[in-house]
Amino acid sequence: FPSCCPGWVKFVEQYYPDFISNLSSCRSPQAMYGSVAKKIMPEMLKISKEDLTVVAIMPCTAKKFEARRPELSKNGVADIDYVLTTQELARMIEEAGLLFGELEPSAFDMPLGFKTGGGVIFGNSGGVTEAVLRDIVSNNSGGAGKTEQFVFVRGEDGLREVKVNFGSRELNIAVVYGLKNARKILKDIKVDRSRYDFVEVMACPG
Repeated sequence: FPSCCPGWVKFVEQYYPDFISNLSSCRSPQAMYGSVAKKIMPEMLKISKEDLTVVAIMPCTAKKFEARRPELSKNGVADIDYVLTTQELARMIEEAGLLFGELEPSAFDMPLGFKTGGGVIFGNSGGVTEAVLRDIVSNNSGGAGKTEQFVFVRGEDGLREVKVNFGSRELNIAVVYGLKNARKILKDIKVDRSRYDFVEVMACPG
């Protein structure tokens, strides 16, 4: 199970603790960025760590809870200082009277280099699965594999089961959104009605 959705992770911790060991040990993208930013940005910006404030802008309110998790801090200092939802940011922009059409165009700074295609699709249901499959193929084909073949794992159905041929092996994969569907698939796995090599779960629809 991926661990990038904090709502899903909290759901497992609270209701299905037997599956905690099956969660990926990777942090969420927000948590990874916060940790990296607190480590390298002070030197890049030539400021002290105490003067660096990391703000995450996310569509999900569960990210606020995640940012306060004690394991995502060092010596009592959180990796992410503040989390704003996209709705809150839109309201702040409106209250400030900013009109984007009247602003001069400018490029984003890129302290950590260019984005990846996998990062772009991560927020869509099935996007994590597609990114993982792309990476597997790329790493096992010297970058020559056709990664576009995995677009079909994305979709609007709340529970999708797909089979992917990888070499001589067929991978059984489930892509789930919504905790009602997550509960169903966890029950099926628990009683051995379903067996998967990879299960992506996102709490929010789509």
